Amino acid sequence: MKNVKTILLALAVFLLALPVQATDWYVSETTGANRNEGTKASPFKNIQKAINVASAGDVIHVAEGNYYGLLNSGNIKINKPVSIKGGYASDFSERDILKHRTFIQPTATSNGSAQGQGTIQIDVRESGTLVELDGLIMDRGNSIAYNARGEGKPFGVETPMMCPIGTAGIGAPGVPEEKVYTTETAIVYINTGARCDITIRNCAFLNGPNFGLLGSTFSTKIIVDNCIFVNIRMAAVELRGAAAALNSQTKFTNNTILFTWSRLRDFDDMGYGYRYLPRMDSYLDHNIIGCSMFSALDRTHVDSPADKEAERVTTCENSLFFLNRQADLTLPGGGKFLRVRVDDFDDVEQLAKASGNKEVTDPDLFDGKINEAYLKGFLAATDTKSSKATMFANHYPVEDALKLFGAVHGYGAQLPK
Repeated sequence: MKNVKTILLALAVFLLALPVQATDWYVSETTGANRNEGTKASPFKNIQKAINVASAGDVIHVAEGNYYGLLNSGNIKINKPVSIKGGYASDFSERDILKHRTFIQPTATSNGSAQGQGTIQIDVRESGTLVELDGLIMDRGNSIAYNARGEGKPFGVETPMMCPIGTAGIGAPGVPEEKVYTTETAIVYINTGARCDITIRNCAFLNGPNFGLLGSTFSTKIIVDNCIFVNIRMAAVELRGAAAALNSQTKFTNNTILFTWSRLRDFDDMGYGYRYLPRMDSYLDHNIIGCSMFSALDRTHVDSPADKEAERVTTCENSLFFLNRQADLTLPGGGKFLRVRVDDFDDVEQLAKASGNKEVTDPDLFDGKINEAYLKGFLAATDTKSSKATMFANHYPVEDALKLFGAVHGYGAQLPK
């Protein structure tokens, strides 16, 4: 009897030690229903429904379509460690994120039910777990108001300039609402209490009225790889660590950032690609950062303790900098900011590694895949101190933005595999 108990105890310990098998959930806007079972043959309709029923470690497969919250309102809130993978055909027979597009593209009417600081909000508080976003095309352009009088619209650009936050304007092309109100919301927001690791890969951040990726987090490691950020107001990426004892870490690789705008249309502040912020070690490699209204990179924030600031690691290697308006890197000093160009990166003490970077100015680099009218308008944009703004955060066509995947061989976002 004693031997039997020993064997049963050993078996129980063995079974507990086995890895828990992840469950696959399926979501389809066209064939799904939230009363379904969430299987490939009987998918859910909303991503939020799949998150709500999933367990830690589960994988959510999302077919082509448009998704932005339960019952197509509000936000997508990720409160457990799951993997969300878009780009599947409606029958899940194949995956190609540019052919079978999984949009997170809120409508103008969804602004009224949005809560919190992000269209997608990550708030998972278990250390050592992972949230993954892969193959999502996140576009806020249909929920932004543009100038109803047609002001700030260079020739060939799709819309007039963006309206001030909270004011009414017209919608983007194809938006049926007569009046649209822009709400100031990041595309992906990592809540301060989050402690999970995060991987974002093969995603698009488009037409953001207030940051692309934003957060102050306890997360140990954040990976952003092979993504595009196009037409983002304020900054494409702004992440800071929240822990006092240990810096968080971001690896930002093979991404393309184009057209980041200032906070207001006077062009006085903001307009950054990637910001090096306190308590966050940042490793940048093989990115393209261009057409920033102020600077591609910013390291002016030093509000952490001096000893922690000295320990913080920031790098930038093997990256291309394209027609950034005032600087490729801003640092404290020189009046309000010290403005630095790529040629001087090797002399910047705050960059632990800064080799292989290049300044480029020829739009032909993009092989015709950058919107020519938008680029011309951006470079010629004037602020309101001398006249009316000629352009400010105008809608960038989604079709053109997606052409930036693979536009420059070896740099920036490549064609997703």
